[in-house]
Amino acid sequence: MFARYAAVVKNLRGVTLFDLDEEGTWDSVEWLARRFRYRDLGLTPSVYRRYPGRLERYMGGNPFRLLTYPLPELEQFSKEFSSCVGVEYEVAELLVLSSLYVSPAIAIGVRFVPQLSRLSVEVVRTCRELDVEDWKLHMRVADYTILDTYEYAVSEALRAVESCSAEELEKMLSDRLESIKRDVKRYWRVLCEEPTAKVFLYYVDNLRLYVQSCGLERLCGRSNTAAALAVVPVVSIPPGMR
Repeated sequence: MFARYAAVVKNLRGVTLFDLDEEGTWDSVEWLARRFRYRDLGLTPSVYRRYPGRLERYMGGNPFRLLTYPLPELEQFSKEFSSCVGVEYEVAELLVLSSLYVSPAIAIGVRFVPQLSRLSVEVVRTCRELDVEDWKLHMRVADYTILDTYEYAVSEALRAVESCSAEELEKMLSDRLESIKRDVKRYWRVLCEEPTAKVFLYYVDNLRLYVQSCGLERLCGRSNTAAALAVVPVVSIPPGMR
């Protein structure tokens, strides 16, 4: 499993989640596949298991690749994350694998929006319709959002796991939130302050979510989980894209 992980992680540009039973979602999946024809996008195991027949022609890097867990304990962590945080397993797996693969998450359709909205600590809103170039540019920006913050975020998560200090954790989470608020400025070209505007991107802090819902003590000494506890940007693509 680790060999497959190592082969994919460097070239991955996003981890996707969708429900093909939702109207218009397949249109958006095909739109994304055309736009990312020469870039790899990850499919979580739970999504691929639901739709192997419909997705087969897009597998092998055209653009989708089936993701694997580099360690069995991290797959178990996704289940634990889902149970503690109170979200569907597909959502938990998306957030964990996005962190493990250092890639933005991409949620297609509106099926998972209520959960992502509840989990996020900050959002990027846009007041106008985005054209194809806007989408391409700002999905690349989302890639830099996680790349540029990953080492810091995971190092902090590792320190939290190893120290198990509630006092240190509180400062870490505050610093991470300030970092997220600064990162929002990357999206200045489309950024809109209207509270009713469409959400382009959610920021989900996996470390904050886990310790607030599951407790810091459950992380103590589990160093390998730190890789799953980054800040994950989640791009929201509406159904019906053409």
